[in-house]
Amino acid sequence: MADYTQYFQAVLCPPSEHTAEDFFARSGRYSNFRKETYFIRYLSKHEYGGIVERLHIWQEDAREDCGGYVFVPALPKQPGQGELAQYVALYHQGEYKLPFSFQNRILEEAFEAGFRESLQLFQKSSGRAEESIVRNFAIKMLYWIDQYFPRLFTQTQKIACFPKFVCCGTVKLPEYLFLLLLYRMGCDVLYLSEQQDVCVDDPELLALSVRVEAPDKQPAPVVIRQSPPQSRPRESTVQRSNAGTPQRPAEERQPLSYVELAAMASSVVMLQVFDAQNQCFKTGSGVIINESGYILTNLHVAAGGHYYGVLLEEEPDVFYTDELIKYNQDLDLAILRMDKRRAPIPVCRETSALVRGQKVVAIGSPLGLFNTVSDGIISGFRTVGKRSMIQFTAPTSHGSSGGALLDLYGNLIGIITAGFDDGQNLNLAVDYKAILEFAKGLL
Repeated sequence: MADYTQYFQAVLCPPSEHTAEDFFARSGRYSNFRKETYFIRYLSKHEYGGIVERLHIWQEDAREDCGGYVFVPALPKQPGQGELAQYVALYHQGEYKLPFSFQNRILEEAFEAGFRESLQLFQKSSGRAEESIVRNFAIKMLYWIDQYFPRLFTQTQKIACFPKFVCCGTVKLPEYLFLLLLYRMGCDVLYLSEQQDVCVDDPELLALSVRVEAPDKQPAPVVIRQSPPQSRPRESTVQRSNAGTPQRPAEERQPLSYVELAAMASSVVMLQVFDAQNQCFKTGSGVIINESGYILTNLHVAAGGHYYGVLLEEEPDVFYTDELIKYNQDLDLAILRMDKRRAPIPVCRETSALVRGQKVVAIGSPLGLFNTVSDGIISGFRTVGKRSMIQFTAPTSHGSSGGALLDLYGNLIGIITAGFDDGQNLNLAVDYKAILEFAKGLL
């Protein structure tokens, strides 16, 4: 690695059994000028189409303060004729001017050194040092930098930002070196292909990324695959290996009994929120919404946490995580991730509106009383700030925040958010439409 690693170093994150999913959902850690970064070549014949569908929506999920998300089906080969002159002017006989700059001396020096290294690696790996050949490569790099760096590095003064870049198509040496430059700058990089790997012969260069081949079989649905709602099984019929709820044929569409609904508490967790001194300073609830360990809760529950303890029914141990995946302050929603797997609670996807008087069940941990179940009705609909809220009568208390509000078919219709201390059974939950928008791609 170049000399600038004394200032900033990207450390390659190893793949896991959930490689593609982890790329989408997780960001590496940053400490002491070292940032864990993904550079993955992911080959998957069966998952390819589903991942590409997900990518078209995924770009919208980026938080500007953490860096942009960019997906390109294929890197363009070169700038158009009308743009070519401006990039030619940036490079002349080995001298160049970069079209992008960081408002940070450390990153700016790393960027300058990384571009120089790219030119050297191109000459070394291609065996071509002719001025015209190197110039053509440099022009491509300057064009790609101009196109994608401003969309990825949205906070140029910060070192600890977490942009992500995905591309498909044919990747030869120039494209690979651009992806390598992104990786060197702390950007997570994913090359996605059905079968063909990158067209690079240099083993030293290939060793700077990780090749992962998905199993050659039709996989079970995972977080990055999205199916139209009408093609999914009725959500009240999802198998629950932990709860022991009897399976019901989809066509019956019968309400569950309160005993069956109470059994769904195995997918509702109690959260302990710890500060930097390892002290638990508050508790709350959360709902497992994905089979890979994603927990939906309130931002006001997760806020300020250095790490979190997750308590699960039928588990004697506390599971710990520091992975706050995403949050939205306006909706008061947040998503954590734990390594433990549990069956998720399906989120309601009905097109018909909820109605006043409809029966509901609330599951949470009020006052630390783990997974308390109560019932009531929907008593109204409110708008609080930018949040569409369900008002309901099922009793809750402090600690219920982040818990599940269910309809009688076992669907999550809201995340319990607030109650009125001076009122009796006046409680609010963020509704399922906001949840679907916030957690899209994870359901």
